[in-house]
Amino acid sequence: MKFAKLAAFVRDYFIAIFSFLLIFLLTIFTYTETRKKGEERSAKLFAIRANQVTEAVEKRMQDYIQILVGGKAMFTSSDTVTRADWRHYYEALNLEENYPGLQGFGYTQVVRPEEMQAHVQQIRREGYESYRIEPTGDREFYTSIIYLEPFTGRNLRAFGYDMFSEPVRQSAMRIARDTRQPTLSSKVRLVQETGQDEQAGFLIYLPVYKNNAQPESIQERQQLIKGFVYSPFRAKDLITSVLTDDFDDINVEIYDGAEPTKDGLLFSTSPTPYYGQNNRDFEVLNTVSFGNHTWRLYITSKDSFGSSADSELPYFILLGGFIISMLMFFIIWSLTITRRSNHLKQTITDNATAALFIIDSKGCITFMNPAAEEMIGYTFEEAKKRTLHDLAHYKHLDGTPFPAEECPIRNALAVVEPMRAYEDVFIRKDGSFFNVSCAVQPIVESGSESFAIIEVRDITDEKQAHQAIIESEARFRTMADNAPVMIKIMDEVTNFMYVNKQWLDFTGCTFEQTINMSWKDVVHQEDIARKEEVTQQAIESHKAFRIEYRMRRFDGEYRWVVATNTPRFGANGEFQGYISSIIDITEIKEAERKVKQNAELLQKLFLEVPAVVGLVRHTDFQYVLANPEYRKLYGNRPLVGKTIYEAHTEEEGKGFFDRLEEVFRTGKPFVGNEVSTAIYLNSGETTYAYFNLVYQPLMDTQGEVEAVLLFAVEVTELVNARKALVLTNDELSGKNDELQRINNDLDNFVYTASHDLKSPIANMEGLVTLLRDILQGKLDGEDAELLDMVQVSINKLKGTIADLTEITKVQKELQAAVEPLSFEHMLQDITTDLATTIKESDAVLTTDLQVKDILYARKNLRSIIYNLVSNAIKYKDPDRAPEISLKTYEEDQYVVLEVQDNGLGIKKEQQHKLFTMFKRLHTHVEGTGIGLYIVKRIIENNGGKIVVNSELGKGTTFKVYFKQVPVAQEV
Repeated sequence: MKFAKLAAFVRDYFIAIFSFLLIFLLTIFTYTETRKKGEERSAKLFAIRANQVTEAVEKRMQDYIQILVGGKAMFTSSDTVTRADWRHYYEALNLEENYPGLQGFGYTQVVRPEEMQAHVQQIRREGYESYRIEPTGDREFYTSIIYLEPFTGRNLRAFGYDMFSEPVRQSAMRIARDTRQPTLSSKVRLVQETGQDEQAGFLIYLPVYKNNAQPESIQERQQLIKGFVYSPFRAKDLITSVLTDDFDDINVEIYDGAEPTKDGLLFSTSPTPYYGQNNRDFEVLNTVSFGNHTWRLYITSKDSFGSSADSELPYFILLGGFIISMLMFFIIWSLTITRRSNHLKQTITDNATAALFIIDSKGCITFMNPAAEEMIGYTFEEAKKRTLHDLAHYKHLDGTPFPAEECPIRNALAVVEPMRAYEDVFIRKDGSFFNVSCAVQPIVESGSESFAIIEVRDITDEKQAHQAIIESEARFRTMADNAPVMIKIMDEVTNFMYVNKQWLDFTGCTFEQTINMSWKDVVHQEDIARKEEVTQQAIESHKAFRIEYRMRRFDGEYRWVVATNTPRFGANGEFQGYISSIIDITEIKEAERKVKQNAELLQKLFLEVPAVVGLVRHTDFQYVLANPEYRKLYGNRPLVGKTIYEAHTEEEGKGFFDRLEEVFRTGKPFVGNEVSTAIYLNSGETTYAYFNLVYQPLMDTQGEVEAVLLFAVEVTELVNARKALVLTNDELSGKNDELQRINNDLDNFVYTASHDLKSPIANMEGLVTLLRDILQGKLDGEDAELLDMVQVSINKLKGTIADLTEITKVQKELQAAVEPLSFEHMLQDITTDLATTIKESDAVLTTDLQVKDILYARKNLRSIIYNLVSNAIKYKDPDRAPEISLKTYEEDQYVVLEVQDNGLGIKKEQQHKLFTMFKRLHTHVEGTGIGLYIVKRIIENNGGKIVVNSELGKGTTFKVYFKQVPVAQEV
């Protein structure tokens, strides 16, 4: 198909194509020959330029060597050369102006170890009190730069420098000394460099021998060496002064050594060296040898090399020939297509979908195409010699006459001004009206209007569609403004296109402000990145998405909202953006948070309460809850999800099954004290323990038992202790002293237990209260009475077991296994528990943890820090906010924990009572008076001690001494 089109084109325009090819081929031949001659001239010119650069560098270096020879001549002609003589000689040569690029002109003196002291003293007597040879250290041979001009700026850094101590400089100095010839060093970093605008450097040395000698043997030269006349050079400054503007059309790279290497690069006119890239038109690698050293000069042409009128001539020939070829082609081509244009215009006019009229200066119709005849119902013969206005535009829609002088179409012809997209109403031959859009183009000939071309399109369907769109948009706006959600429409790049009234009311912005803002202006800063990521992913996939984020309300408050975004597509399926509905869900989020918080609290109460708690469902007698203490009784085997009959053996179910079935059957709670119950040991055996039990039925809305809460506290130790006490009284009647001690210990135990086990009962009371809140509204009178009975049972338990837990726990934890603990992590855990108390009291807690870690029992360390910090807040001075300082450090063989506060303080005469059980020195604050007693017991049982220092009205300091070495920190 493509070949056929090409063949047809060649056939139709053969003469034009042949003319183009003939002229263009002649142009190509002329261009090729001209360019070949130009390249030959450029190659010869480049060779000349490269030789000029090489000669310029070589000549300049020879000039510098002659300058050094002149300096040596000063030492040859005079026994002594002073610093002033050296400066006068330098100024007389005017080197900075005559030989730019020279960094300095100097003399370094050879100093042997035995001459060192006298040499340094001599220079210091000249006024340089801080003079010394650098670098310091013992060496067999020293040199020191004593003369260097100009003696300012960078050169001051070289004064006293031993160049022989550096390998590269030493190598050049040795060659110069042993050959008596000027010697160029390899590439070095000059001591004059300051770290800014650093350049590669090198030096030239010329030896000076004692007594103006000209020693012949190398050994004599080494013995008679007196010093070196030398010059340091910064390569870039030097070569730049050599390469004047005459060489700005070539690139020069100078490499130190016989072979060009990256490390040997001394100088380059280009930031990026070209050696090895082979991407230049012209290149040459020259060699320069002087001063017993070799440099390689890699010279390449720049892009602008050889640019001139002659070099551009081939391209002008090529361009001119191409333009002439194209002009010839287009002239012949235009002549060819002109012959076809009239026929094509007629074809287009006859087949145009728009109506075309041509009217003369009087408005009479001189031409109509078929579409025009079809539109108005008149043939051209009928319309000819009649005006278009009288034919199809003579009256208004309401039937009133339309004067011709008011017709905009006639006026456009009169003022010779084109008119575009003019909408009006035309009249068909049958008298019916229809909407049209007109375009009028007056045609002027010889300075006066002659005729006008009028294009008329029937837009009746477009008008109806537009009206339908307007009505649809009005319905949408009404619906959107009355919708109970915020609605926004955004384009494919998330720009606002429309927002409803609810959006405007929520944000407080006007419609114009919203259209010109970004969605980021109303979204919380912390949510922008997440929302942008989700939105971009959705835009890429053109999929719907839903996202929650915080949005700023008109009053500045950020509210949680959920946005549901649905993609919009055009008639051809192209993606056009999203339409979003947004709902304020702040109250829902808050409700969810409270529900979650309550659920977590309930779970925490069940799991952490120091008692046995379980929940059994009525429908299938299946466990739905069993806290760790419950599972521990049965070897930590799985209970939840199993029925009581599956979870327990027949031995374990004796009495338990019957009691639980009775509660389910009657709906009455069961309360039992010191009930013997079978439990499982880790050894696999079953034993019996004693428990105080409460089986509390939970009712549904119909008053039926829904579940039973199992609550128990083990009192086996209490029962066994009581039995052991009876046996002890019977069997140890003759051991009164020992019996007395046991009785006292038991009394203390019972007393302590009766005092400090209130916390678990408080947790149980909280649990019952929580259950009452959860079931509020679901309980009838009898149900409430049953819960009251549970409360009464709990109150009864207070007198027997509520006070036992704390001391029992402390006794059990005294021998707890130690582990590496972090004071910082422990303190974070405790401050989290005390967060409410700290906030309410405005307490400020500062830490200085010099010792980070310690080996100790976790619960014991937590109890110590918790009691000390909570007491510091509890016993605060009412006139000031609590300030608590917590420090750790080492003292002798102890790790010391120091807690200092600015609270009420304690009288000195009462401080000895502070650690007494149940002794409280401030009664206005709630407490048991056992916290510090427990802290003291824990510390002393672990080999430590606690010391208090307090002053009434100023505060208290506790120091806890832990008997151990702190944990080593990880490196």
